[in-house]
Amino acid sequence: MKAAFLLPVVAVADVPLTMSWADWKDQFGMTFNGEEDAAREQIFNSNVAYIESENAKDNTFTLGVNMFTHLSLEEFQAQFTGGKGGSALGSDDAHLGELEVKTDIASDVDWSTDSSVVNPVKDQGQCGSCWAFSAVGTVESAYALAAGKLGSYAEQQLVDCDTTGGSQGCNGGFNQYGISYIGQTGIASESSYPYKATDGTCRASSVSKELAAGTVAGYQSVGKNNAALQSALNSSPVSITVDADNSWQSYRSGVLSKSCGLFGQIDHAVIAVGYDSSADTFKIRNSWGASWGEAGYVRISNSVSNPYCVYNTAPFVAQISADVTV
Repeated sequence: MKAAFLLPVVAVADVPLTMSWADWKDQFGMTFNGEEDAAREQIFNSNVAYIESENAKDNTFTLGVNMFTHLSLEEFQAQFTGGKGGSALGSDDAHLGELEVKTDIASDVDWSTDSSVVNPVKDQGQCGSCWAFSAVGTVESAYALAAGKLGSYAEQQLVDCDTTGGSQGCNGGFNQYGISYIGQTGIASESSYPYKATDGTCRASSVSKELAAGTVAGYQSVGKNNAALQSALNSSPVSITVDADNSWQSYRSGVLSKSCGLFGQIDHAVIAVGYDSSADTFKIRNSWGASWGEAGYVRISNSVSNPYCVYNTAPFVAQISADVTV
C-alpha cells in the first residue's frame, strides 16, 4: 500500500455501496504488490459480502465500501481506533465529581449545527489517537461556550506529550486524562503544533499555548445512562467511548443499533454532539474525516441497552475555569 499516515479523501457519499476490487483500488488510490494484493482482495471481498448481507436486511442503517474496506476488523480497530478501557476516573484532582442530571431538557439538541461551537470534523489517520481528538474536541467546544471563541487545538501535543494514566500516543489512550493534561499544562494551537498522525518528540515547552494551564479546570463524569447523557448534552458536547465494530467500519448512513454484548469492550473515543428524543438517537462526531459516514458523523440508537458499550466507561465533559467568561 502507498505509504501514508492520512488516507486519501474520497467523498464516499458519491461512491457506490459496493464495487469490484479493481474499481475500489482506483477509486481510493490504493496500490498493493504481489501476495499482498491477493490477501487484501480476499479481505475486501469478505467485507463486501458483509455489506451486502446487512443491506439486504430491514436495518435502520446503510453500509458501503470506503477507505477501510481492505482491512480486517482486527486491523481496522488496531489502526484507526485507540480508546482505552479501564479506570473511568483519574487519581488526581482533575476529576470534579459527577455532573448533575437536569430534568428540564430540550427534546432535541445538535451542537454540530453551530459553527461557533463545533469545528469541522478532523481526521486522526492511521494512528490510534482517537482519545486525543475526543479530549481536544470536547475542550474546544467547552471553551467556545464559556469564552465565545472557538479555537482549533493540537491533538499532536497530546499524542507526543501526554502519558497520563498510561496513554501511549498512537497506541491508544484515555480521553478523560487528555482533558486533565490540557488543564495542567495548557495546549498549543493546531497551526503551531500540527498533526502528523504518528508519534513524535514532545515540543510542548517550545511552542506558545493557545490555552494557558489552568484554563481547563478539570473534567466531570456523566452518569452511565441516557437521561444523564442527554442532560449533559444540553450544556455542551460530551466525550464518550464506544465499541467501533464492523458496522462502524463500513457505515455510510442511517441509525446504527446494537446493545453492548456480555463481553463488549470499548476501543474508540468520540464526541456526542446531540440527541433526538423523537427518533431515540444520539449524534456522534467521529475523527475519521468528513468523507466517512454522514459527513463525519454517525447516529446510534439509544433505545437499546448500553448502545455500542457507550456506558462501559463514564462519559466526560470538560469544565472551564470560572475566571473565563464570554
